[in-house]
Amino acid sequence: MKNDKKIIFLNIQILRMILSFNIVVMHCIGNKNQNRLIYFICITGSIYYVPIFFLISFYFSYKTFSQRNIDKLKERLLRIIIPYIIWPLILWLKFNIINYIKGIEVKNKYKDLFYQLLIGKPFHPIFWFQFCLLFWSIIFIIIIFAFKNTYNYIMIIVLLIILFLNLSGLTPLVLENYSFMISRSIGDIFYKITYIMSGFYFGSKSILEKKFSVKIKIIIISIIGVFIFNKSMNKRNNNYIAIQLIINIIFLSFSFLPFDLIKNKIIISFIKQITSFTGGIYYLHWEIKYRTFNNSNLIQKADFMSCVINYLMCYIFCFFSFKLFKNTKLKYLFI
Repeated sequence: MKNDKKIIFLNIQILRMILSFNIVVMHCIGNKNQNRLIYFICITGSIYYVPIFFLISFYFSYKTFSQRNIDKLKERLLRIIIPYIIWPLILWLKFNIINYIKGIEVKNKYKDLFYQLLIGKPFHPIFWFQFCLLFWSIIFIIIIFAFKNTYNYIMIIVLLIILFLNLSGLTPLVLENYSFMISRSIGDIFYKITYIMSGFYFGSKSILEKKFSVKIKIIIISIIGVFIFNKSMNKRNNNYIAIQLIINIIFLSFSFLPFDLIKNKIIISFIKQITSFTGGIYYLHWEIKYRTFNNSNLIQKADFMSCVINYLMCYIFCFFSFKLFKNTKLKYLFI
């Protein structure tokens, strides 16, 4: 069983590596590239990488939260808060200093910074994910401390209330009264609740540690795959629906079932090294693509190789920066 857990954890790391690269492809190419394969990767990736990252994150967060260990909770929150605040602040300063030197006036710069730190937008839009992580992490910690013996039931009630608001149409009805930026940020909190609660619930039941038969696991994972995929059914090209659904289930199965596919120690070491910095890669890839190297033909090409270069540049920067700051809290900027 211990060996199975190691294999499952490795498979999750492989999945994180693939998904983090897929995010780079999606953000840096999107629909700009006419290559059918690249286009397929982009639209398929947009379906599964957000749900799976939320599932994985809150699955492993459950143990930290449920132990009620103050030091571990602080570490968990700092791992989210430090990059959430410092990266946008650094990039905001860089952007405004460069524009000041060029004599370009930037309107609403302080307002943009305020909203960026408050709701994860608009200056650096990819931090909506950290905003959701931080918001729900704080909510879960409060619930776990306030309802020590019944917190699972309270969370189910919260989930049912939010699902009712979403499915009844009340959530979009309320959000339409606010600006696009605010409604999008609040919407992210509400609409991602199913993935977040699923990860937390599976963590509370220690799904990975339990010895299910492979058949039962496949059934459970297939249901999750259909559930996750369903939200995008009406937004995607119907020609891709069947293939996307199959890929979704395969990826989920690959991450949670003990398929011992990679045995080479060098490859395993490489995968672990890359996945140590998926957070930093996520924080930096947008900046490299759209600001730092916005005049570079090498980076700006809407092709697969430009994404590989972007990914490697982020990884190298994070690797050496982590070495420099590994004994400080700033290490969380790169992992």
